[in-house]
Amino acid sequence: MGDYAILAVLMALLLGLVAGKAWERYKLRDGRWIDRRRLRETPHYMLGLSYLVDNQIDQAVDELTRAASNETDALEIQMILGNLYRQKGQVGRAISVHQGLLQRHDLRPIEHAYVLLCLGLDFRNGGFIDRAIETFQEVVRLDPLNRYAFVNLQKLYEEQQQWTEASAVREQIAKIDTDRADENRQILGFLRNEVGRGLARGGDHRAAAKTFQDAIDIDPRTAPAYLNLGDARERQGQLAAAVDAWEMLVKALPDRAHLAFDRLEQAYRTQGTPRRFVELCERLIAANPQDWRTHLALSRHLAGAGQHRQAFDLLLAALPRNPHGLTIHQEAWRMLSALRFEPSLVQQYVDLTRSAVFYLDPHVCVHCRYRSTELLWQCPQCHEWNPFVEERIAPAKDAATVELAEP
Repeated sequence: MGDYAILAVLMALLLGLVAGKAWERYKLRDGRWIDRRRLRETPHYMLGLSYLVDNQIDQAVDELTRAASNETDALEIQMILGNLYRQKGQVGRAISVHQGLLQRHDLRPIEHAYVLLCLGLDFRNGGFIDRAIETFQEVVRLDPLNRYAFVNLQKLYEEQQQWTEASAVREQIAKIDTDRADENRQILGFLRNEVGRGLARGGDHRAAAKTFQDAIDIDPRTAPAYLNLGDARERQGQLAAAVDAWEMLVKALPDRAHLAFDRLEQAYRTQGTPRRFVELCERLIAANPQDWRTHLALSRHLAGAGQHRQAFDLLLAALPRNPHGLTIHQEAWRMLSALRFEPSLVQQYVDLTRSAVFYLDPHVCVHCRYRSTELLWQCPQCHEWNPFVEERIAPAKDAATVELAEP
């Protein structure tokens, strides 16, 4: 009996394995068994995928349409076709395909959520903002872990400048996407900063200041929040507290310190301590001799006090660090004019700038390569947050290593 029992168990396991494989391959739909593999093995399906990989969209649509015509129940092909229609700009056809799929009663919840996601992308691409928002909200209700739907929902709110809603969505993303905690903090910091700007525009400077502080607490790298916090405090008559906020930026993000220079210079002058600006710049230059922006700011400050020769020397020190920045050259010529174009000084300038090429748009988005003449916190092309870096044509050089060419 023992042998027969073992044999029976083995047979049951074998039958279970066969049944599992059959279930993996076949699906019962409307009383019919559908071979899942047969569709994938059709030449039209395989050709369509090949064209898709080669980015030949029209040919891919043709072949996948032929494949789908043989199997009208092919959900995955219908979804792909709808997405391809959207990519071609045929948003109406894409919407029609995806709405048609939603009428099917045999969709599993995850399939229903995915078709809704595709439909939301159709609506967004077609400019139907309200319907897109409603659709993505339904997706995350059905699939609370669908990060892609949350991200699209956030971007829609950003485009409408609904910063509070966008911030709330990013908080949801942070909860489900713990592997990107640093990225989530950075984006959330900038979104909270935008919420604060809205409050400031409405005249509620107290609430705005609190929101800017929240942004800094979320991510200390949120540079504009320090500037806006100081501005909000200044509008409340708290100049000393405003200075504290701007000096916090200098301490936390010395590479962004130049953003606060104009504010700090004016505030120190108002407080009757203009020397503090000179001391601040001197500390920053000592900490980072390559910081050409601080050289430039101190040069302008000294020139304003009539110390044109010292100001010009600072510009000469800044030029080897950034020989292609047009702003430095403009200031240099202004100083030379104030110094009556002393020949020896002109020669020093010419020697340093012999191979310089000027450019006006040094800020480049690291995601899409969009160029800007000013530092932006969100790229207007790809909409990523804090993506700009300063691009240099040649690497900065230490002043001691610069070789002056013979005339």
